[in-house]
Formats: sequence, structure tokens, C-alpha cells
Amino acid sequence: MSKGPLLDENVRNKITQLEYKDLSGKEDKIRMIYKKETGKELPEFKIYSSKDMEIGKKSGFDGAAIHFYDKKNKINQIYYIFRGTEPAKDFGDVVYDALGIGAGKKNNQIQDAKEMYDRIEKKIEKSDLKVDRYGDGHSLGGNLIVTLGLITKNFKDIRGLNDAPVNVKQLMKIDAQFGKYVFAKSGGIKDIPPKDVVNLGNVYYKKQKATISHTWVKGEPMHAQSFPNSWYAGNKVTMLGDLDTEEMINIGKYPFQKEAK
Repeated sequence: MSKGPLLDENVRNKITQLEYKDLSGKEDKIRMIYKKETGKELPEFKIYSSKDMEIGKKSGFDGAAIHFYDKKNKINQIYYIFRGTEPAKDFGDVVYDALGIGAGKKNNQIQDAKEMYDRIEKKIEKSDLKVDRYGDGHSLGGNLIVTLGLITKNFKDIRGLNDAPVNVKQLMKIDAQFGKYVFAKSGGIKDIPPKDVVNLGNVYYKKQKATISHTWVKGEPMHAQSFPNSWYAGNKVTMLGDLDTEEMINIGKYPFQKEAK
């Protein structure tokens, strides 16, 4: 098995950006990116896209995965990459931002992400080498890849790029075991406060948290918000840009606190 990730952060950043144009059929472009960044040639790989798999038509979910397999060099790595909100392209993203990430009442995009993951995993599970899973997502895609990593519990490394937070209310619904854990630890309280759910999440997902990092740009609006039930799972945050840049206003507190709730 390979000792570390085949793709470094610069390559992963560029491929995550490329996903906005759909990775399907972009093999030559990906090879070019890798060659330019590393001076090396990539081993053979296969691209899976939600579009080709006909997943996400109704929800607006858009993602891809790149599977690298080289038995001789003991490489078996797969990179799941989810794009962020594109309101001009698909209004389903805006709906999910509000009702899924914001309110925790809609699960269709994370359900599509999980369906894509399950179908791909079935295709690669016959390999005789242990697979290493990596995840990247920007904005809405960051929320989806982090949530997917928490519920599957088998990613080696996940990066949220200017990512939207996980909604713990939604997480309790889609990860039944976590929901049961919260219910048991809270003594069966029906409406447990979000901060208590977050604290329990930090314990329950301790191993998964260690694989998750966040990269934010100073002044970008997403991470400045504190809406109810939001949780940035993970132990590391890297802040880029001019650190003297003022943060965006937190509309979860002022002046739209009632609307945010």
C-alpha cells in the first residue's frame, strides 16, 4: 500500500476547482495538472461522475471520484470530490443550502452523495489491496464530503474548502447510530440543545474528526456564520489570505438573528 496520498494539496485544489466543469472526460486535463505540479506521470485511473451515473438530477448534487489503482506499486487510492453551490446552474443547491444545511430538514443531496459512494465502492471492493479514501469539497461540497466522512467512518483524509458546516440535527437523522447515542447520553431528552449535540459529536466521532481539516479564506462569509445546529467537525483550520481582512458579519447573530433561526 502506498505510504501517502498520491495527490498533494495543490493538485487536489486544482481538481476540486475543475469539478465545477464536471470531471467526466477530463483525464488528459488531470494528467496535465499533475505533470505541471509534480513533474511526474500519473498511474492509470478511472473517473466516476454523478452525471454519468445519473445521480443528483433532482437534488442538484454534483460530485466525482477518481480511482487510482496500480497493483505493482501498491497504489489503491480514491478521491471523492464534491462541488459547491451553483445557483445559476441548479436552484436545487440553493434549496439544499437553506433547508438542508441551514434547517436540517432536507437530506436529498447527502443521500445522493451516499448513493454515489455506495455504488462506486461496490465497483472497487474486489481489489486485493486495501483502499485509501480521500475527500475534497468546496462550500456546499465541503458540507457534503465532511458529512459523508462522518457517516461512513472510513476516510483517511478529508478537506473542506471554504466549507459550509455540518448540521447536527440533520446528522442525527442520517446516522441512526449517532442519533441513538445522543438519545441515550441525553437521557431521552426530546429537544436536546444543539451545543450539547455538538459536544456529543466531538466524542462519538473522535476518530473521524482527526481526519478532517478546513481551509478558509479570511473574509469569506461562510465560516463567519453561526446558525443553529452548525458544527465544523475537525481538528485543524488553515486560514489563507490577508489576515488583516475583516470577517464578514455573522447574520446568525446580528441583525437577522430571528430570521436565521
